[in-house]
Amino acid sequence: MEEGNILSKGVYILYEIKEDLERNDELKEKEAKLAEEEKRFSKQLDTAKKAEASEINSTISKRRSEIEASFDSQLNKVRTSMKKEQSRRASAKNTGVTKRIEDETQDLREEIRVNKANIKSLFSKNDIPSIFESKFFLSLFIPNGLGEYGIILLTVLVLLSLPLLVFWLAFPKEASGWWLLPLYLIVVCLVALAYYFLRKNVLKKYRKDFKDIQVYKRKIASLKRRISKKEQNIRQDSDESGYELEKFDTKINELQKQIDTIVEEKQDAITQFENKTKKDIATEIHTRYFEEIEEDQKALEKTFEEKHVVEAELSDITVKISKNYEAYLGKEVLSVSVIESLIDIINDGGAETVGDALEQYKKTVDKSIQPI
Repeated sequence: MEEGNILSKGVYILYEIKEDLERNDELKEKEAKLAEEEKRFSKQLDTAKKAEASEINSTISKRRSEIEASFDSQLNKVRTSMKKEQSRRASAKNTGVTKRIEDETQDLREEIRVNKANIKSLFSKNDIPSIFESKFFLSLFIPNGLGEYGIILLTVLVLLSLPLLVFWLAFPKEASGWWLLPLYLIVVCLVALAYYFLRKNVLKKYRKDFKDIQVYKRKIASLKRRISKKEQNIRQDSDESGYELEKFDTKINELQKQIDTIVEEKQDAITQFENKTKKDIATEIHTRYFEEIEEDQKALEKTFEEKHVVEAELSDITVKISKNYEAYLGKEVLSVSVIESLIDIINDGGAETVGDALEQYKKTVDKSIQPI
């Protein structure tokens, strides 16, 4: 376009302006369409890539889990068998230890039996009432050892507290009455007198027998301590050679070797999966998605290039319209419909120049446009 004031030019300049405006509208429409296509192709490409990545990750995770589950199933079976064998070994050892304790303490237990028989014989031979044969009576009247003195202490505590409990349950309203104190003392005294009477008369009558019984009891207590000590030593003995546990140890060692082998094979399988199989799976899945992704990628690149060309041309023509036309005609005039109206005014003889046509248009068509 030749430079100068376009208001003084003829209709030919309006045709050029119209052509530029139509091209500008055409390029805007094309740019918008290409932008939509670019957005669509970009979304398709992103969806395909995400689908590929998701399938690769899920497939790899599934295959790895299947490998681990297969080996873990084998390990669980062997470990279950090993626990059963260890339990059988422990049971066999316990049986052996029990038998060894019985064998090595047989003579001591026989001595205990003899001493108990001697005690029973004393009761029977001397017509001592069987009630005094009970462990409680013997502990109460001829105690031997800390445990039996404990029985005496516990008995005293019970006898002191039991009357109070009975009074409280029988006379809840009068439980705090002063008259209960002498009643309580009377009961305690009666119990004490009963104990004194039994101790004085029974023990006096059978004093020599009870002394012999006490000697037997001390022997029995000593023998029980020796049995307990021997049992403790046997259970703490680390030598298991006498229990015939070799067959269990052989089986347990075989099962442990199986476990070690399966663990090693599992690790090798996982290593191979990570180093090779995983890549093969990814490659196979990528091959199936490759054509779709490549097509979307090419379509996106092509659309982007076309859009870039359109944007460059649109930028040039926008600058041209703004620089060469807008300054003279005003932005509100630069539409195809208004330019066509100006062309019609000149072609109909209503004006000779663009400026005249614009003045005429403002008067007759668009009074809102301010005169230049």
